[in-house]
Amino acid sequence: MRQLGYIASLSATAWLIIHIARWYGYPLPYVNGQLTDLLATPLIASACVTVIRYWVLKNSNYRLPLPYILFIAAYLSIAFEWIMPTYTTRYTADWLDVAAYFTGGLLYHFFITAYQHLTKTAF
Repeated sequence: MRQLGYIASLSATAWLIIHIARWYGYPLPYVNGQLTDLLATPLIASACVTVIRYWVLKNSNYRLPLPYILFIAAYLSIAFEWIMPTYTTRYTADWLDVAAYFTGGLLYHFFITAYQHLTKTAF
C-alpha cells in the first residue's frame, strides 16, 4: 500500500506544479492540456478510497469498484466539460478532457487491481 501512497503523492505534486505554472503565467505545453485531467480521476479516487478505508469501513483492503471510478470520471466530465463552460469562459468543453478523465480512471482501476493481485500472490 505504501507504493500507492507514493504514486498518489507524485501525481498530486505533478498536478500542483502544473497549476502553479499556470497561475504564474507559464503554462506547460501538452502537459497543461490533458495531464491534469488524466490525473484528476485517480487523485479523487485515491482520496475517496482513503476516507472509506480509514474512517468509514475501517478495512485497509477495500478498493473502489470500477463503477464507482467510472462515476467519478462521468461526474468530472459533466461538471467541467458540460456545466461549467456554460457559466464561465475559464472552462471550455473538450472531448479530449473527457477521454482523459475516463482513461485516468481506467488506468487507476487496472493498476490497483494488478497491484493487489501481485501483493496477494507474492506472500
